[in-house]
Amino acid sequence: MPRTSVTANELTAAAPNSVVLIDVRKSPDREQLRGARRYDPKKLMEAEHLDLPLPHDGTLVVYCGHGNSCPAIAQRLRDEGFTNAVHLEGGYAAAKEAGLPLEELSQEQPIPGESDTGIRRI
Repeated sequence: MPRTSVTANELTAAAPNSVVLIDVRKSPDREQLRGARRYDPKKLMEAEHLDLPLPHDGTLVVYCGHGNSCPAIAQRLRDEGFTNAVHLEGGYAAAKEAGLPLEELSQEQPIPGESDTGIRRI
């Protein structure tokens, strides 16, 4: 059975650039995990189809504030063909406590095909 989650300690031990971090916190503070891409969790769950510019065969680690809402989003990504999407157990709080590197919060990424993004689905 494929993994559906990863711990902060496992993420700390992961090789650099071996995972794509996806921040789906509803109310983020001023920082995020270094290199994360931010997406609106509601839009990820409600979009008809997810044509995201992410690797379908790469490891995607979805994190929310405390690990409560990100399992459903990771499942949605798996359902959309992102086969190695997992959620971070304990979310951002666990990652921060484990000492994972942080950076200034980045801009939220649009979801291609959504009417308000200006990005057409190909």
